[in-house]
Amino acid sequence: MLALFMIAETAGSETGAGPTPALRRLIGALPGLAAGHIMIADRSPAEQPFSADGRGPDLVLEVVFADRQAAAAALVATSVLADLPALIGAPADAISHQLMEVHAFPVEPGPGPDPFCTFFVTYPGTTGNLPGWLAHYDAHHPPIMRRFPKIRDVATYWPLDWASALPFHRGTAMQRNKVVFDRLDDLVAALASPVMAEMRADSAGFQPMTARATHFPMRTWRV
Repeated sequence: MLALFMIAETAGSETGAGPTPALRRLIGALPGLAAGHIMIADRSPAEQPFSADGRGPDLVLEVVFADRQAAAAALVATSVLADLPALIGAPADAISHQLMEVHAFPVEPGPGPDPFCTFFVTYPGTTGNLPGWLAHYDAHHPPIMRRFPKIRDVATYWPLDWASALPFHRGTAMQRNKVVFDRLDDLVAALASPVMAEMRADSAGFQPMTARATHFPMRTWRV
């Protein structure tokens, strides 16, 4: 599975209360779509340990395809995704995109309500041995993440070689990942749980990176 992330640092008020029908139709019209998520920044006051990471993006689209052929078709110049700036009230240069490989770590009992809360994490920059870093992360971090109280979903995303004719910046994250909960309160409680101490201890074993990760709560709707 491949995930195309479309990230708008700023978006118009059209996305403030939730995804518009036009945005849902845009994603739903993509041939070969396997799954889609519309994430809108949740800036509710919350005591979570990564609040200093800043404002974060207004909007993140996660568009999942089953294979390369379907993903490539979404990245041509005539793709419906080229209409995204007009739909969200943002200039093209405020949008970045990146195609990544999905690594899923299923959690019981599975999907919850709609909308739900996604903790969207990005590792920018790089490291001396990226394949080794990615393999270490997947072997160690997701098994701990799956023990968060009230966790609903865990996934990591690896970079890959990709081509695009869309008029947006190319994302260059060395990894992205997400943990999913029903509500922001559940996320905040999980980050205050003993599991978070395990996460920090495991992070101490990572190879040095050129930039620190960012962590943002996002209200998320399924398409």
